[in-house]
Amino acid sequence: MSKFNLEFRIKVVTEYPDGKGSMSLAKEYGVSNDTVILGWVHRFQQRGIEGLKARPITSEYSSQFKVGVLNWKKQNRTSSEIGNCGT
Repeated sequence: MSKFNLEFRIKVVTEYPDGKGSMSLAKEYGVSNDTVILGWVHRFQQRGIEGLKARPITSEYSSQFKVGVLNWKKQNRTSSEIGNCGT
């Protein structure tokens, strides 16, 4: 879950071109770092409102991806064991 919802991000980003700097916006709205706001502004300029939507963080990989990794490891004779240098 995102700390700041989409409506909030839109509000902050739309105030940025009106002459308010990222540092003053961060202070006014309680955002911990002005680089967060600059990131929102950049994503908004690149992708519009879609760029401001929360991006899910997932570490789940498809079965097809996992099989591909295992095949690559087999083809390249790699091992997940640390310190295995073929000795």
